[in-house]
Order: sequence, then C-alpha cells, then structure tokens
Amino acid sequence: MAAKIRFAYEDLETVAEGTLDTRGRRGLADVPVHYSAVRLSVRIRTGESDARLERLSSLVARYCPVDSLVRAAVPDYEVTWERMP
Repeated sequence: MAAKIRFAYEDLETVAEGTLDTRGRRGLADVPVHYSAVRLSVRIRTGESDARLERLSSLVARYCPVDSLVRAAVPDYEVTWERMP
C-alpha cells in the first residue's frame, strides 16, 4: 500500500502479541483453538504527515488480506500505528 500511494518511509517494524488457550489444541477443553486476542503494533519511521500516515493505516486495514483474515478470525483484534523517533 505504501508503494501504491507513494508513501515514503525509512523503517517499519511490527510486533504481535496474542492470547491463546492451548487446552483447545491439546484436546483438554472445549475452547477455541485459535487466538482469542491479538495486539499488533506497527512502528514506522517517516517524514510523511499525520494525515498521510492515517490514510496508509486505513488502506492497510481495508485491503491487506492477512489483516482481513485475522480481523475475521480473532474476536479481540487491535492494531496500533506509531512513529519511530
């Protein structure tokens, strides 16, 4: 998406954390076998404006197939974008 809208950035990092009850995968309890919560943090170093960064994040949320898949499968999914120093 960044290339498509000509969004310039120098660095990008992502960190994901999730909550998973492994009893479901081990057959020990009748609980979902997938994550019940995921927190994705996107850190980006860019000189682009806040408005352009918001546009990029909204386009990623709308068109990224991985984001769409996780959003549909995980009931508590949150993505945050922040600027790197």
